[in-house]
Amino acid sequence: MTEVRKQRILIVDDQSAHTVALCDVLRQYQFDAEGCESAEAALELLRSQSFDLMLSDLNMPGLDGIGLVREALQYDPELACIIMTGEGSVATAVRAMQGGALDYIVKPFKASSLLPVLARAQATRALRLANAELERQVRQNVMELAEANYRLEQARTEAEHANAEKSRFLSNMSHELRTPLNGILGFAQILAADKLPATQLEKQRFARNIVQSGQHLLKLVNEILDLARIEAGKVPLAMEAVDLPTVLQECRMMVTPLAAKRDITLGFGVVPPQRLRADRTRLVQVLINLLSNAIKYNHEQGRVDLACTVDGPRLRIAVSDTGPGLEPDQVQHIFQPFHRLGRDEEEEGSGLGLALTRRVVEAMQGAIGVESQPGEGSTFWVELPLAPETTQQVQHA
Repeated sequence: MTEVRKQRILIVDDQSAHTVALCDVLRQYQFDAEGCESAEAALELLRSQSFDLMLSDLNMPGLDGIGLVREALQYDPELACIIMTGEGSVATAVRAMQGGALDYIVKPFKASSLLPVLARAQATRALRLANAELERQVRQNVMELAEANYRLEQARTEAEHANAEKSRFLSNMSHELRTPLNGILGFAQILAADKLPATQLEKQRFARNIVQSGQHLLKLVNEILDLARIEAGKVPLAMEAVDLPTVLQECRMMVTPLAAKRDITLGFGVVPPQRLRADRTRLVQVLINLLSNAIKYNHEQGRVDLACTVDGPRLRIAVSDTGPGLEPDQVQHIFQPFHRLGRDEEEEGSGLGLALTRRVVEAMQGAIGVESQPGEGSTFWVELPLAPETTQQVQHA
């Protein structure tokens, strides 16, 4: 059986005999009573101990009962304070209540008169504590509700954004797929028609257009599938230590014909003899895409430069061009699917290259970004981790 905690009460009266007698009587009624003969002694005790009730005389040398109540409530706002007075006037009661007392009792009194006063004070204190706890719970619930509403609003906004992005993606994808498909169907119908005369050269041209459209359609479908697989985490990456100079030399050889065709000068800076932790095939795919874009979206007789810098355990590869640059809005959306640098008609492409590049880089624990000013060209950069043994060599160098 659980033992009920006794209510602790502090008796304060400058008449020691009265204090001792009150303590003895209240102990008989299951109170844990302690007495003090001055307000100052009572405050000293309240600094180190807690009480449920305080019964204080009104008139005492030094600090009086009402002053004591005010000071005591600074230590414990929930302390139930009762004033003992021999005056018994309404003015005294008002002063006591204004000072923070819950009740008062007129001297002399008997235990039978005091106990109901103490019971009321206990009930009031219990009600105050319950209200304080209820207010705390209400505040906590309000905060939790506000947090839940905030998270719900965030989720709703993200869901709306995701739906809008999905709708835009599907709309763009439908457009991109229909364009080559319509070309294939159109030229095939011409070839299949009996009434439309066509020379052998025309038929060959129609066939070449069908093949080109089919190749473009196949590339688009492959990129869409690639993007979907990467976002679903279903593309296994063969992470290994990849020799940077070898990869960059391979990439340079692959883009040199495209640069020559457009009269673009390629400049590869000093390539540090580092090894990256990456998927070699995917790394080549990323760099070829950045270099090809820098060549395609450039001025005639322009320039493309590639630079490498080591920063701690990572290496940055930056590809800069002398093209027209990007507007702030283009920079903001450049890595979204089907965003084609604002040149949908000028250059052939699916608009998935940079979106796919970003997913691949992030899958290899890297980062990608762009810096550009209108009329001043653009710099696309990729950061990837160095291979562990390379990192150790850099740290010991």
